[in-house]
Amino acid sequence: MSTGLKAKLLHELQEYGSIFLYLYIAFAAVIFYRDAVLRAEGIALSSYGFAFLKALVLAKFMVLGHAARLGERMRGRRLIVNVLWRTSLFLLLLVGLSMIEEALVGLAHGHRARDAIEEMGGGNLREMAATALLLWLILLPYFMIRLIGEQLGQGELRRMFFGPG
Repeated sequence: MSTGLKAKLLHELQEYGSIFLYLYIAFAAVIFYRDAVLRAEGIALSSYGFAFLKALVLAKFMVLGHAARLGERMRGRRLIVNVLWRTSLFLLLLVGLSMIEEALVGLAHGHRARDAIEEMGGGNLREMAATALLLWLILLPYFMIRLIGEQLGQGELRRMFFGPG
C-alpha cells in the first residue's frame, strides 16, 4: 500500500471516528434524557446500543456525503448560509439513506419495505418530525465547527482547542 493511500485511509478513519463519537454522545444524551423522563412515569427505557449502532451508520453516511462534496457549492457565501445549507442537506441525506437502510433491513426480515419505513421514528408523523428536528439540531453545531475550521485553515482549529495556550 502506498504512503499516500495509507495517509488517506488514516484521515478517513479519523474523520469517521470523530463523527461517530460526536453523534454517539449526542444520541446517548437524548436517550439519557428520554429515559429520565420515562422513568419518572414508571417506564424503564435505555437503548444505548441503539444510539451506538445508529451513530455508526449515520457517521458512515456523513463520510459519504463529505466525500461527495455535498453542499460545497455554497462555499464562499456567508458562513451562516453555508452552515444552514449543509446542515439541511445532510439532514435530508441522513433521513433518505436511513429510509433506504430501514427498507432493506425490513425486506431482509421478510417485512414490506413500506412497513419498515413507517416504523421509523416511532411510527407516527409527530415523532418522526421531532426526531428529524433533533437530528438537525445535532448537526447544526457540527457544521458550525467544521466550517469555521475550514475558514481558519487546516489544523488551525485543532491547534486552537488542543494546542498550547
